[in-house]
Amino acid sequence: MIAYSAELVTDPIEFEPYAGKLRLAYKNPKAGDWVKAPSASAWEPGILRARVRDLRDRPATRGPERMRKLHVRRQWRCMDKLLCQVCALPAADRQTGLIPWLLTRTAFEATGLRSGRTNAPPTCARCIPKALEECPMLRSSVSLCTVEGVKPAGVLADMYRPGIVRTLESTGRNVFVAWDDYQHHPYALATSQMVELQGIRPVPS
Repeated sequence: MIAYSAELVTDPIEFEPYAGKLRLAYKNPKAGDWVKAPSASAWEPGILRARVRDLRDRPATRGPERMRKLHVRRQWRCMDKLLCQVCALPAADRQTGLIPWLLTRTAFEATGLRSGRTNAPPTCARCIPKALEECPMLRSSVSLCTVEGVKPAGVLADMYRPGIVRTLESTGRNVFVAWDDYQHHPYALATSQMVELQGIRPVPS
């Protein structure tokens, strides 16, 4: 799920007219640039998603890993299908249906006693030892939990506004934008998907 250097894209973005308003867009727009909220109506423009290349099958060309950069589409797929972020196979336990999840202070926000938001995908039981061994961020503060259910929450995004002198100005990085926060969708460049975990229970060490 970590991006490699050659997978990162820096295509320029700008504000474009849309339905009488403005929204973020790539200067050379492509189908699939925008993602819509799960229950959005047809008029909702959606949120611009950061572009990436996928070079997993071309290791000679992908460059070194960028440990603090997520591969947006791989992360999105893991969240949508509840796939392990290490092996990309279904993460849920076949017998119990519970989903193992490694939670860290920097990638988890509690929303209740047994619920919270995260942009870190699950990790299946088979891959937990490998993840703990290879990921430096997990070693500092991590707890292993099981999760009963998951629902879409929103995105983490870089936020922009139309500039007076320049085409656009940055107003924030890694800002949580909820799926029902439609007024902010046109100003967001989504860098990862956020989900809300429900029925969280810690696994005794």
